Amino acid sequence: MRSVFGLIMILFAIAGSQVFCTRNDSGNTVTKTPPPVSIDSMLRCYRQSNPDSVNLRTSLLATWQWEYIKCYWAPENANASDFKNLSVAFKPNDSLEVKTNNQISGKAAWRLQKTNDGYFTLSTTPLVPQLAGKVIVCANRVIFFDSYVDGCDNYFKRLE
Repeated sequence: MRSVFGLIMILFAIAGSQVFCTRNDSGNTVTKTPPPVSIDSMLRCYRQSNPDSVNLRTSLLATWQWEYIKCYWAPENANASDFKNLSVAFKPNDSLEVKTNNQISGKAAWRLQKTNDGYFTLSTTPLVPQLAGKVIVCANRVIFFDSYVDGCDNYFKRLE
């Protein structure tokens, strides 16, 4: 009886490791990381606040630390490490600074654009790939939600 119980426990351990780990293309085991917040809860919060361009712009004026990425075409590779040292500071003069390891790695101009479905996207010149998609802000988080067009969702947390 003990051996059956032990065997069952080993099978559960193996099954559990399959849920939280995967192998990447090079065969290394990669731990899956869940998103810091669900997109559904962020969308509900965003819709309840019913932001206009002025409120949304004001909400973005801060420094945001990148937290997480999940891409439509490879959801199993979602992680919190691709851009872990990246932050974006939105300035009131419609400019932004991209920092890597607290060093400026890029600058861009930005502006909000309203989409046909009532959401907003961010236009940056030059392009900042982590800021593509619908801008979903709620409290101290923002998601650049691009999976609705088969892109990547990038999650950020407000620093200031």
